[in-house]
Amino acid sequence: MRTLEISRIGNSSVTDQMFEMREWLLQAGIQPLKLEPTRILQARVGFRASFDGPEDAERFSRRFGTDGAGHPA
Repeated sequence: MRTLEISRIGNSSVTDQMFEMREWLLQAGIQPLKLEPTRILQARVGFRASFDGPEDAERFSRRFGTDGAGHPA
């Protein structure tokens, strides 16, 4: 199992961000073990996601582990 912590700009609601991640995971055929918001701090939202395989975690990290502008979160 691999667990990731990512941080994203809070320019949309936590609900909208969760929906975006869940939709992408569904389309990618990836089933996370866990996906949950963990913190909201200074216009950033933290999320924790756990996956069975490191490949799925890596794909998720490449897609969502940036601040929305292609910069590491």
